Amino acid sequence: MSAPYPWLESTWTRLLASRARPAQALLLAGPQGIGKAELAQRWAQTLLCESPAADGAACDICAACHWFEAGSHPDFLRVTLLEKTTKDNEIRLASGLEVDQAREAVEFVQLSTYRAGTRVVLVDPADSLNLAAANALLKVLEEPPLNTVFILVSNQPRRLLPTIRSRCTRVDIGLPDAHIATRWLEDRQLKDAGVLLALSGGAPLQALRWAEGSESGARQGVLESLALPERLDPITEGERWKTLSPQAWHGFTYRWLCDMLAAKLQGRVRFNPDFETALVQLGKQVNLTSLLALARTQAEEGRTLTHPLNRSLQLQAWLSRYRRLFD
Repeated sequence: MSAPYPWLESTWTRLLASRARPAQALLLAGPQGIGKAELAQRWAQTLLCESPAADGAACDICAACHWFEAGSHPDFLRVTLLEKTTKDNEIRLASGLEVDQAREAVEFVQLSTYRAGTRVVLVDPADSLNLAAANALLKVLEEPPLNTVFILVSNQPRRLLPTIRSRCTRVDIGLPDAHIATRWLEDRQLKDAGVLLALSGGAPLQALRWAEGSESGARQGVLESLALPERLDPITEGERWKTLSPQAWHGFTYRWLCDMLAAKLQGRVRFNPDFETALVQLGKQVNLTSLLALARTQAEEGRTLTHPLNRSLQLQAWLSRYRRLFD
């Protein structure tokens, strides 16, 4: 068994070297879209494997590996976001990990292991633990039972309680080399791999999701409108894009503002290289103070994208404010 992605090979080798004495609480930290969750799953399977290969990796053929792959290993617990039904009967993921889930993990590690070996608890995304859940988990992290390993996966480790971070062995995973990531995307027949990788901030799995997502085609239309603010009609555009998900709209527009700010400050356009000419020109025209204020507001709104407001009116207000950047 190798690393799930080529850019994770060095981290995987480092983990395998610690298999004999693994960290009882491991924190895998890094940006979204680089494969931390898959790496955590593979490490959990490796720790539970009963006939590891010469390098320490899971064998994929023992009973423990078969149980793990089937999602039925009795000594493995995955704590993740649960699906919930809204008032409108829509199924959505919960916004956070709840205290009952943390208490389940605590009870799980207090039981005897079924296979008289290692027991593993995987928490992903760990930065979604609410305060009560974090405090419940902290109690067992302070004195973990023998032969128990916690694996925490986090995109934003600063959101974790400092006391939780201090009890974990932290492994930071950065963005992969752009050439390696681009080649990997191109091997999957992804068109415009370089552009999508840039749009995703260098995270290849995020780029793949953009390409496969139903809303990826909307990006071109949104950015073409933003590139010509003098022709932009907030009412028309607000109606045009009201069905676009708030997450997709936020992703498109926030990266656009970041690129415009970079152009204004004579930096390098990072997220939208295919619109570099337009962004450089807009950077010369935009009011820096107003741009900073809108970018700050956009960043804050990114934390709470679900809201009951009229979507069309909200977009019209944003577009009106955007157009005023160039007055």
